[in-house]
Amino acid sequence: MSDNGTLDERVTRLVTEYAQARPDGPLHAKLTLRGDLAIDSLALVSMTIRLGEEFGVDIVESGVELGQLETLGDLAAIAEKLQQQGGG
Repeated sequence: MSDNGTLDERVTRLVTEYAQARPDGPLHAKLTLRGDLAIDSLALVSMTIRLGEEFGVDIVESGVELGQLETLGDLAAIAEKLQQQGGG
């Protein structure tokens, strides 16, 4: 498990890596992953797997509902859940 910044910094770094579109201004919780950031469904799965790996959690066994992943805030909530499960 890596400790590369706060939870928000980790999520922002990951989203920035996968986003195909850049919004004007800073990222915020209400941005939609598919619409505003142009992240496709395969990239969403890859992002959540990487978050799980960062926290030492198997994403499949974690019980995370990827179907509910629509906004940056949703992704941050999943990251928080994974962090709690992984203890870091």
